[in-house]
Amino acid sequence: MIVGIQLPDGLKRKAIEIARKFEEEGHEVIISADSCFGACDVDLSLLKEVDQLFHYAHTPLLKIGKVTYVPYFVDYDPEIPLKVEEKRIALVASTQYCHMLEKVKRYLEKLGYEVELEKGPYYLGQILGCNYSALKKCRAEAVLCITDGLFHGYGAAMYSRKKVYVYDPLSKVLKEVKADEFFKERFKQIARCVGKRSVGVLLSKKPGQKRKNLAFELKKKARNFGLEAFVVSIEDFSEEKLFNLPFEFYVNTACPRITYDDYKRFSKPILSPQEFEILLGCREELELDEIEKFE
Repeated sequence: MIVGIQLPDGLKRKAIEIARKFEEEGHEVIISADSCFGACDVDLSLLKEVDQLFHYAHTPLLKIGKVTYVPYFVDYDPEIPLKVEEKRIALVASTQYCHMLEKVKRYLEKLGYEVELEKGPYYLGQILGCNYSALKKCRAEAVLCITDGLFHGYGAAMYSRKKVYVYDPLSKVLKEVKADEFFKERFKQIARCVGKRSVGVLLSKKPGQKRKNLAFELKKKARNFGLEAFVVSIEDFSEEKLFNLPFEFYVNTACPRITYDDYKRFSKPILSPQEFEILLGCREELELDEIEKFE
């Protein structure tokens, strides 16, 4: 059997170790060097060349034949020394840390907190960069988000409209996310597009990011507003690809993280679908872009 291995950048250093184990079992192995940003990003080209593709570090999102999702969890001390004024806390975590949330919940309850822990896309308390459904029924005063970096914390703040504390379980540092700063930056990006007349609506080739109906819907809204708009197919984003096209700005229907986290990499503005609707005057309140349906 020919086996394909797809790893995110943080695990690619383990490629030889993983491949060797499959070879010891008698399999031929092909390692993907391409991107693996999430469960949405399955290497479809490699899939055609192998009998089974093992996609590491993400939970099942897509039902694709011959693809096996292999989770990757990072253990940490669940006894988080939380000291905040809010007593009702909603608890969430990015995928690699969500497996210990029930232990974290029990410890926080011992400290006197009332803790909400709701089901996410696959696990209790799990959040993705494009899915914060674990906070859908949030009644807490604040959110504790266990993750590295601030991206998921900003998403939790936008989605829940609550105060969010981000705890990095590796550095053991607790930070409060200032969502107001994030909102200000997003409105700055909207303002950069005022008066521009041509827009490219970005449509991802990645199977879990492809929102074709939304792309054509946004193109129609742009045309009705008097803008020159076309749908642009793209796999991996780069400054060169977007700069070389003649559009003055872009609307992103692919991974929301490109809009919110990577926008500084690009010289031309990139808006979320919701931000674009604010620009057109058909929406007032800024909401988080989530991928709920893909085609």
